[in-house]
Amino acid sequence: MEHDGMDDSMGDDPCGEILRHFRRSQAPEHRHLCAIAMAISEILKEQSLPASPTACFAAAMSSLERQINTTPRDLAVTTAIVTFLSRVIDRVPPPVLRSKSEKTLQLLLQVLNADSSVAGTVKPTLNCVRTVVTASDLSSWLPLAKPFSIALKYCVDQKPKVRKCAQKCVSQMLMGFQRHPVFTAASDAVVSLFESMLKAVIGPALGQTQEKVKVAPGTAGAVEVLHMLGALQLMLPVISGKAVGRILPVLADLIQLRQKLLTRRILDTMQELAVSPTSEIPVNEFANALGTLASYFSTSGKKDVDEVPVATRLIQSGFERLHTLEPSVSASKLPSVFASIAGLLAAEREEIVYGAADCLRNLVLSCVDESLVQQGVSRLQQPGAHGPPSPVEKICVTAESLLGYQYSTAWDMALPAVSALFDALGPASYQLMRGTVKTLGELQRLPDEDMTCRKQLHKALGAAVAAMGPEQFLNILPLDMDNADLASSRIWLLPILKQYTIGARLGFFADHLLPLASRLRAREQKLIGEGKPVAAKNCEACVESLWALLPSVCNYPVDTATAFGRIAKTLGDALNKETGLRGLICSALRTLILQNRMARGDQLEGKDELKTVEELSSLDSSSVLDAKARVKEFYTPDAASASLSAIAGYSRNFLPLLFNVFLAQPSEKRGDLQATIASIASISDPQTVKNFFIAIMKKLLQATKEAGKPKDKQDSMQVDSGNAEETPTSRRCVFMDLALSLVRGLDEEALSMLYESAVPALQDKEGLVQKKAYKILASICKEKPDFLSRKSEDILGALLRSVDVCHASARRHRLDSLRYIIIHYTKVATLPLNSGFYVLQAGPSYEQKKDQIIATLISEIILATKEANKKTRNGAYDLLIAIGHAMEGLDDDKSSFMRFHNMILGCLAGTTPHMISAAVASLARLIYEFSSDLCHTIPQLLPSALLLLKSRNREIIKSVLGLVKVVIARLSAADLEPHLSSMVQGLMLWSDDSKNRFKAKVREIIERLVRRCGMTSVEKVMPPEHMKLLTSIRKKKEQAERKKQGTMDENDDAKSTKSRATTARRSAWDHTDIFSDDDDDGSEEDYQSTGAPTMAKTGSMAKTTNTSRSKKLRKSSKRLPEDFMDTGDEPLDLLDVKRTREALSSVSRKRKEDDEDEPQFASDGRLIIDENGDKKRKRSRDDSDDEADTKSRGGKSFGGKSDASMGKTSTKHGRPVKDSHGRKKAKGSWSYAGDDYVNRKAKGDIKKEGKHDPYAYWPLDPKMLNRRQAKRRTAREGMASVFKAGSKTKGGKASKPSISRKNKAHKGAKPKGK
Repeated sequence: MEHDGMDDSMGDDPCGEILRHFRRSQAPEHRHLCAIAMAISEILKEQSLPASPTACFAAAMSSLERQINTTPRDLAVTTAIVTFLSRVIDRVPPPVLRSKSEKTLQLLLQVLNADSSVAGTVKPTLNCVRTVVTASDLSSWLPLAKPFSIALKYCVDQKPKVRKCAQKCVSQMLMGFQRHPVFTAASDAVVSLFESMLKAVIGPALGQTQEKVKVAPGTAGAVEVLHMLGALQLMLPVISGKAVGRILPVLADLIQLRQKLLTRRILDTMQELAVSPTSEIPVNEFANALGTLASYFSTSGKKDVDEVPVATRLIQSGFERLHTLEPSVSASKLPSVFASIAGLLAAEREEIVYGAADCLRNLVLSCVDESLVQQGVSRLQQPGAHGPPSPVEKICVTAESLLGYQYSTAWDMALPAVSALFDALGPASYQLMRGTVKTLGELQRLPDEDMTCRKQLHKALGAAVAAMGPEQFLNILPLDMDNADLASSRIWLLPILKQYTIGARLGFFADHLLPLASRLRAREQKLIGEGKPVAAKNCEACVESLWALLPSVCNYPVDTATAFGRIAKTLGDALNKETGLRGLICSALRTLILQNRMARGDQLEGKDELKTVEELSSLDSSSVLDAKARVKEFYTPDAASASLSAIAGYSRNFLPLLFNVFLAQPSEKRGDLQATIASIASISDPQTVKNFFIAIMKKLLQATKEAGKPKDKQDSMQVDSGNAEETPTSRRCVFMDLALSLVRGLDEEALSMLYESAVPALQDKEGLVQKKAYKILASICKEKPDFLSRKSEDILGALLRSVDVCHASARRHRLDSLRYIIIHYTKVATLPLNSGFYVLQAGPSYEQKKDQIIATLISEIILATKEANKKTRNGAYDLLIAIGHAMEGLDDDKSSFMRFHNMILGCLAGTTPHMISAAVASLARLIYEFSSDLCHTIPQLLPSALLLLKSRNREIIKSVLGLVKVVIARLSAADLEPHLSSMVQGLMLWSDDSKNRFKAKVREIIERLVRRCGMTSVEKVMPPEHMKLLTSIRKKKEQAERKKQGTMDENDDAKSTKSRATTARRSAWDHTDIFSDDDDDGSEEDYQSTGAPTMAKTGSMAKTTNTSRSKKLRKSSKRLPEDFMDTGDEPLDLLDVKRTREALSSVSRKRKEDDEDEPQFASDGRLIIDENGDKKRKRSRDDSDDEADTKSRGGKSFGGKSDASMGKTSTKHGRPVKDSHGRKKAKGSWSYAGDDYVNRKAKGDIKKEGKHDPYAYWPLDPKMLNRRQAKRRTAREGMASVFKAGSKTKGGKASKPSISRKNKAHKGAKPKGK
């Protein structure tokens, strides 16, 4: 009855609060408490005193004193008084309590001495003692010693509630004593009580070895020791460090008693000490205790699965705390503890192995720091290197021992710990873990049955590569690809090197990998001359794999400024001669330039650049991230500028080479080359780029003249193609692409030249030329904002003049140009009055002129949202959102944004359905994105939009339905209620339209309304003639809920809760979901099911079934052999002949297994039944005959026939058995199979005496699906016309028949029955 759920924050009248809270309670203790509160309230009223906490405290203490002196004393009244006192005393001012502390404590201790066996009295009294003690004078321990010791003794009380209350009170007292003189004495009191209890149980043997200590765990003293350990779990983190140092050795010795309950209490107590951030920990004693624990659990015989994982977590958290307090002490103890924990990996229980491996990994990550590593490296670098090994060396030796065969069952757990050690050591791992790398290489050579964790092995090798670098790694494990037999080399290292190489040297690639590739290329030519094509192909694959390392070597190399020149000539030759290596070289150059530009501080905005950055960071593992963090320290802006200067020095060589390769490649292979040219041009000398640009422009001018000749006229619908025949128009586009790639490196004069050449091309009759011209214009506006500011008037005029002749294929790139010009005009303060073709009307302000320009361009953007091309459509939506964000940030009152919204709203007055539909779709997109800013406009917009539902234009209706979906998604239920009636009435106008699929769309929208507003609200506004739709929706919802309720377990419930929480967030815009025609036909079918079946519905169902079958056939025909190859997580190594043959041989087996039970369909959907070619059926038939011959001597079954003849298989003990396809059969059942009627001499079926006629069947009856049992019983009566009664069989009762799925129609069989 300490608080009984009452809020502690009472008002100024504690008595009134108690009465209000407990007045309805019938519990006797609560009624006594209310009586005490009423009595004290009356006393205060009689004395004209306010019912303040101080007055209530004084009155309660007077009553308590009288009650103690009364004989005989009423225990219930005493309990009620101290309970009242515990509720008031916390709010009494500390000075008042301090002045009355001695008298108050004396009375409270008298209560504890008199009523020590009553829990209801002791608990509130202990709370009062705690409050008074913490408020007393803490400079002297003598007045506080007695109440503290009494409260401490209650911590081992036999009553759980009293014990828990006392432990909480004592821990709060200790927290209040901190930083006061009494703290040390109080801590010593706790230690003294603990030691006295142990001596009472163990005697003088405390601190001796395990053999000399014998404890009877059932004694009262042992139980008190356990209670005291539970108290220490709260007290140990809040007592002094000196006291903790006295307790820790005792706890470590007690663990050796091998008492399970005692051990668990000690581990929990030490865990609380380790994780408490404010605890005072003596580092030496704590380190010794952790070392003792690790040694004990590793050397003990039987390892308890409940204790060892707890101990490993304690050691992990303890050493993490030690490392923050005193790294030197942690380092001195870490090697021995690491070795002890490593020994646990040989345990049999998986829980112990997992806990030990996780502990090792976290110890490495938290305790192996730079100072520890440097200490080990310094010792190794000393001449002679004599003396004891450093701590980090010992840890490395232990890590290497984890790869021994005695830990083979735990390699999958041990290898991540080894990987973590590589990450922690970094480059020093080359000196400290050479043996570990060699051991990892030997493990790779083990067969798959001995090495089941090859993925973890490769990660450990990758961590070694990332830590020490590929050059040092290959010094330990060379590739050995110069051997005569490549199978004996370490070519399996190449994929690992490719994934984990970072911070390498370009000089290493030039000095080692390129010469090796040259030697292998020479060997390839030699093998071709010797007539060994397979070996030559292997060499060619190795050469390509070595070159594939180039992008990885160019991932933050450390010597770009000094070593790039050594590989530049080789890269140029490979670009010119090696067609298959061009993509790798271009990727490497772009990575090299991009990373240095980022380090220099350049702003990256291009799509290709951002995509490259995302690709570089998407596959980084933790090892690569650690290595990247180390390498980036050397990538200062000065170092990056020096590297870029070194690369730019070879731009005179690379640019013409790339130009020539670009011209020679088909259009679909020019993307990488164009991006590489743009990257090199962005860092090259402007004069160099300008010289190349002038040469390109001359060729562009010549190609333009040739394309303008009448004989070279081409189809205006020409788009990008890979035709081998080159035309003047295609040459013109190629040179425009080359000029586009140089935009970043052009100066003002060259930019003007490029702009002047692109403007006329905007009105060219060729769509391909227009596309290139718009790309140039957009690139200039994006890369050169200053040029856009100066030429904005001319650019706007050019865009307006070309609007009528813009080709459909160029519209997407025209939108990119419009993006920059519109956003530019939204940010400028003044505008030109004349924009060439478009002359602004005089107006009162520049804002109106700016809005006039933007409105003219926005109408074009709105129309682009209805383009057939998906990219153009999405680009138009993105442009609208970008303009909206730009307008939104112009002013605080959002006036510019609202003007932009009104521009789009004005397009609803368009004269064509196409324009109206586009405006509605654009408004839907804006409302979806800016719902918080535009929700207040929906009440004015929605009536006009719903009025459009009366239109007969399909395009408008589809857009309005999409707008309604957005409104439902973005408005709350309360905001939707006023418009619910008009929305439903407008939607129901198209509820019967199946031709345009509006019927399914309307159903989907109604379902969304039901989910948002509730079924009741929608029913009120639904017209009576359409109530069937709501009935169908309700039934479907109830059916789904019943199914979900029946199959959901606790885990599924948690998952569904999580999914509901995540789907409530704002999702990305999906144009297809809002406006697409491809709605789910299932919804429409469900709606149709509310009425009678129709022929249209039947045809739709048949069409759906045939369509699904044809899709399944197409999907199965496209399955690749790789789908059947069981190669695990690793890709199939095509150079490994053995693995390839095994994979290919398994294809046919797995396909056969997959197709055993799968029916075959013809192209028109008919079922194919093969009687002659089913070898499996023949084998099963022969086996069945043999089994029948064997079992015919045994017992008879149905009708005197053998079990085998009836298709039944049984076991000796009568357990359920499986048929030939692995399906279980119930005990006592039998199945019919068509094999019994096969004519072995001719085709067709035969009749057998005593058996049913072949091809007998149970006629299908729709009543079998009826929910009423009587209807189903009537349908089952058809069984009598097929099977004979079991009473005719011999031997009494027959088992119930089961129809086998193996029944097939056989050629020549005549059906019997109806």
